[in-house]
Amino acid sequence: MRGCWRPTHSRPPVFNADLPVAWTPTVELTAHVRARPIPGWLRCSFATRLITGGYLEADGEIWNADGRLIAQSRQLALVPRSG
Repeated sequence: MRGCWRPTHSRPPVFNADLPVAWTPTVELTAHVRARPIPGWLRCSFATRLITGGYLEADGEIWNADGRLIAQSRQLALVPRSG
């Protein structure tokens, strides 16, 4: 994809949780590319809704300048351990 990525969050959602800042290994990652973006800025949104049983999930959406959904993702990852 060409163009610039402009996230809606200053940090990934996992770092907004009360978890240690550490490596978060991916267990599974799914990405769906829905369309080719038009030139211009892309709007990104990533959210973690569940952190349970030693795992977290993070969902992502990428929208182009005219509001069309370009891509979606879901990541299942291990919760980072402290020290």
